[in-house]
Amino acid sequence: MHSQRNLGWRGLVSGLVFLLVAAAIGAFAATSAGAQAEGEDLARQGQAIFRQTCTACHTIGAGKLIGPDLQGVTGRREASWLRVQVQSPSVHQAQNDPVAMANFEKFRMRMPDLGLTPQQVEAVIAYLQTEETVPLARPALYVPILAIGALALAGLTLLGIRVGRKKVEVRP
Repeated sequence: MHSQRNLGWRGLVSGLVFLLVAAAIGAFAATSAGAQAEGEDLARQGQAIFRQTCTACHTIGAGKLIGPDLQGVTGRREASWLRVQVQSPSVHQAQNDPVAMANFEKFRMRMPDLGLTPQQVEAVIAYLQTEETVPLARPALYVPILAIGALALAGLTLLGIRVGRKKVEVRP
């Protein structure tokens, strides 16, 4: 009788753990989907701004024009540097920034200040980070979901080992 009661509690505990893990995965997926939709909206705004403001001098993956090709620029440059460069490149020029100076040497033209707002700059950078402009090796949520799955699997396995230990009574 005592072992049946323990088995009932073990089943209840394992069921609760399973439900908690499932709820955590669901909450993470819902939050990620909302954030992804918001990011896609920002990237669409950035694409429109890029087409209107930047395409006269820059391409993404089509080679050089008046300025450098920007494919993969978010992987090569820090976000803070990009913000300054997109919003007011004259700051980098005044500071004799090595990248800005190298671009001037290569293209013989300085990038003008475009008068973009900080929100427009963030939108352009979000667009430059999209899959269209940066080839990705795996989806953005691949690693977090893989980690959650591995943790859930390990937790359930350990719980199963602990709960599933069968005590056999040996009688002489």
